[in-house]
Amino acid sequence: MLLPNLPIKTMGGKMFWDTLDRRNGWKLQQNLITGHFRILDQDNMRQAWGLEESRIKQAFRKFTEYRC
Repeated sequence: MLLPNLPIKTMGGKMFWDTLDRRNGWKLQQNLITGHFRILDQDNMRQAWGLEESRIKQAFRKFTEYRC
């Protein structure tokens, strides 16, 4: 399940976050304490977050697809 999101500027995951994947400047991260996931854009703005790994990975693929 993806949770409602307000794009929020982050510090990029320098503390408490494990970066699971990087593509086209985007990051998929997991919180080391709570286990929840988030997607950050090239400016470290949170664009999505959620609890289910499969759903957040699917969203990450959509965010990082190359578009002409």
